[in-house]
Amino acid sequence: MNKIKVGEVMSRNPVILDHKTVLIDGVKNMVSRGISTIIVSKDSKPIGIVTDRDIVVKVVSRSLDPNKVELGEIMSIPLMVIDKNETLDKAAYIMSKKKIRKLPVIEKGKIVGILSENDIVKIAPDLLAIAEEKSVQEGGEKYYEEERFAGICEVCGQFSTELTYYKGQIVCPECKRSM
Repeated sequence: MNKIKVGEVMSRNPVILDHKTVLIDGVKNMVSRGISTIIVSKDSKPIGIVTDRDIVVKVVSRSLDPNKVELGEIMSIPLMVIDKNETLDKAAYIMSKKKIRKLPVIEKGKIVGILSENDIVKIAPDLLAIAEEKSVQEGGEKYYEEERFAGICEVCGQFSTELTYYKGQIVCPECKRSM
């Protein structure tokens, strides 16, 4: 199973909308395309993600007006990502460990797709359960190298798709090397 690549299973052509987009426009986009996830960007760079669950929990349950709420106000951050050439079992491990259901997929620093739990279950129904076991085993954190995600480096303020947690901060590779 570890030979299957994320790029072979992911959904392609994700919707990417600006953080200032009002929620109702985002929802209309989701409905017209039959999707449940929007990547949120700022200055054309991905910074977060909004799922149908975010809408229910952060907007509907609070009776907020979807004509006034912007995507940037309800997005989940940081944006975890995985390279399209990584294995499906690594993706399942990250999703299980971080308790996320959608994982944006990158190629050469650009988002090219989204991998969902459902995508994994269609290919390998037991993989999520195996990943959950690995993530709770002692040393499970070392099973894979650090996860990467997209966003703004807390040290230099630059956008990167290869951020990691290091010494309590979210940092890009250059800043990590200098720390």
